[in-house]
Amino acid sequence: MNEKNSLKVRQICFIFIALAPITKLTLFPSFLAGKVGQGAILSAAIGAAFDLFVLSALIFLSKKHDNKTLYAVLRDGCGEWAAKTVFAIYSVYFFLKAFLFIVEQKYFIENSLYEIMPPSVTFYPFFIISTFICLKGLKIIGRIADVAVFVTAAGLILTFILSVGSGDYTNLLPINEKPAYNLVNTAFKSIVWQSDAIAFAAFYGHFDAEKGWSKKVFFSYAAAQVTVLSFVAIFIAVYGHIAPSQRLALSSISVFGVTATNVGRFDFLAIFSILFSQVFAISLPLMLSSKSLERVFGCKSALLPSLIVNVAAAVLLIVFGKKPFLTQKFYTDNLPYFFFGVSAIVTAFLIMIPRTKNEVS
Repeated sequence: MNEKNSLKVRQICFIFIALAPITKLTLFPSFLAGKVGQGAILSAAIGAAFDLFVLSALIFLSKKHDNKTLYAVLRDGCGEWAAKTVFAIYSVYFFLKAFLFIVEQKYFIENSLYEIMPPSVTFYPFFIISTFICLKGLKIIGRIADVAVFVTAAGLILTFILSVGSGDYTNLLPINEKPAYNLVNTAFKSIVWQSDAIAFAAFYGHFDAEKGWSKKVFFSYAAAQVTVLSFVAIFIAVYGHIAPSQRLALSSISVFGVTATNVGRFDFLAIFSILFSQVFAISLPLMLSSKSLERVFGCKSALLPSLIVNVAAAVLLIVFGKKPFLTQKFYTDNLPYFFFGVSAIVTAFLIMIPRTKNEVS
């Protein structure tokens, strides 16, 4: 095991439970509703099933190679250049995932938490936090997950309490009104939100393979997916046919709760809890992009890759930060093939690498 960035299996489970669901609560539900209406829950379920399949394949790969680091698996099985090529692809992949989430969170904060639009620069201190996390690596993400899992759980539970009683669940029927092709096509287009399982490959060689670890990891990720499906279902139940017009699902879903209406805006407690965890959920793919870049260029220090990734994201945010829906359209129209290819095709390639006995590194 790589001790420098060691994780506990518990922390990997908490990373999935605390961080994986909350990047799918902002624009993802309204996108699904706009494409397939009541079928949003089915499209989300198709994407979740695909991601769980990818995770199962990656778990098998880890066991096949005795929990060696991914770079060691590639280097020993295919050579140094193959390893660097795959890690370059991963760096781009995680950067693109992070950037969409960054644009979403900036839009959400500016349009939900302020009555008057704040200066755009108010969001940019985020990059100080993300740069620090990129410098520190996996170990700090594991420690953050130990805390964030409780914050996320509190925020989600409060959100569900405030919203579940406000829904008309006949709005979910008929759940299969849209043709199967539309459901699958929408699931494919929304893969940019769903394809998180590939992050598990970055944890290879960084945890002790304790007894039953694979089941713990799999069911933790499954629980995260069930949480997202439940959120989408309640969102459709609350808003019905006007769900596509409610762009910011997270701030919309609980606002009609009886408690929020009659007592006070307790929904903000849920929103602030989830936003707290979102900072780290967005920093995770940035960190994975930075660490992949380290491997590609063989950097001895994490500083330069961390600065490259975060400065690039900040510059792109200056250009595209005021156009979140144009950015979303670009992602859903042009990038699903890339995300699907990395998740499915690259994973299939990794599975075919023969087992070697070289030392883990």
